[in-house]
Amino acid sequence: MILALEKIIASFLLPPGIFIVLNFVFLIYLFKNKSSKLIRLTAVFSLIFLIFLATAVGARVLVHPLENYAERNLVEVSQKYPIVVLGGGSNYYSAKKTTPSTHSLQRLVKGYELHRSLKTPLIYSGGVAIGQQNISEADAASEFLQDLGMDLEFYFSETKAQTTFENAAYLRKWIKQHQVKKVYLFTSAYHMLRSMTVFKAQQIEVLPVHSGFIYNHKLSWLDYFPSRGALNANLTALHEWIGLFWYYLKGRI
Repeated sequence: MILALEKIIASFLLPPGIFIVLNFVFLIYLFKNKSSKLIRLTAVFSLIFLIFLATAVGARVLVHPLENYAERNLVEVSQKYPIVVLGGGSNYYSAKKTTPSTHSLQRLVKGYELHRSLKTPLIYSGGVAIGQQNISEADAASEFLQDLGMDLEFYFSETKAQTTFENAAYLRKWIKQHQVKKVYLFTSAYHMLRSMTVFKAQQIEVLPVHSGFIYNHKLSWLDYFPSRGALNANLTALHEWIGLFWYYLKGRI
């Protein structure tokens, strides 16, 4: 009980909870000073939206539908098809050193596990991040897999893609060149809906295998207090929904 109380207090002393508290105090000030209706409505909306993004309320709306889609479409791995792993970002230390991000590592490890089981080619798609240079995500992935003991004879890299759409477009060329019928598609659960939609639009037949979830699905009452985990997950999911809408507007899906 004491630990739970500490977590509740901490949730309002640290971001994003502290911003909710400050927003609430500011809202009281606006109402006491009879500020304009528009300003008060804007402040109320901002507070509600922040609570939505910082708690499990947002996760139920934004994160869960994406990850439930990935779980429903999860295939049973049995047949030998090439393994496609989509890049999830890199952490750049210097111009010559970078490591795969947490999401990339999750995808890589799951893909490598399947590669060890099936002994099929593994293709990693990920270019150089905008604002960076020299080292692509695929290059960083190659170093990581080599450290794990992978025979790079089975490794193929796609080093140009910077978006999910480009992942599919560039991989389509490799798939046609190697006369591949299907591929296992490895990405995070939250990213699977957009990935599958884009790959299908490129007429690539995929067998989806997600690398895991970014937020609780079995929620506890503590999840309804503000937390960085909820905020990060909800912002990530919001990016996916906006990305889907943008691709629809651009005619890419």
